[in-house]
Amino acid sequence: MSPNQLKLEQIRLQHKIAEVLRKDNGVTCHFDYHVNLMSSEETVKLNLLTYNERHDEYMLFHTTKGNSSIDCLTRMWDYIHLSHPKSREDSYTVSWRKHEDQDIRTSYFRATSSEDAIRKFFHEKSEEDYKVLSVVLNPVA
Repeated sequence: MSPNQLKLEQIRLQHKIAEVLRKDNGVTCHFDYHVNLMSSEETVKLNLLTYNERHDEYMLFHTTKGNSSIDCLTRMWDYIHLSHPKSREDSYTVSWRKHEDQDIRTSYFRATSSEDAIRKFFHEKSEEDYKVLSVVLNPVA
């Protein structure tokens, strides 16, 4: 593929992912890429962040690793689109508030445990700025 075709493929995949999450729960997506120059395998890590305008907060949705941005995005798409019903992750509800705010907020996470849901909640945040009130495993439908 030419560089233009690769860029277009990257943009298409990002758009597809963003549209699914926007339609599902009204969030916007942000693709945070990291390159590991010390590795010859899975040199790119993608943190998919979601932004909720009502909360004015971002959360970690999921992390994938691959050999390129397109590889990471393809793995992310598979995680979102294909594995959800068969996922080993459960759904958790996290109730929280910022320390300076009295409003209680609710966020939802797919995670392997309550600790994993909290890790996604606090991704790149200062824990001192937030109070987590509860983490509840949602019932399976």
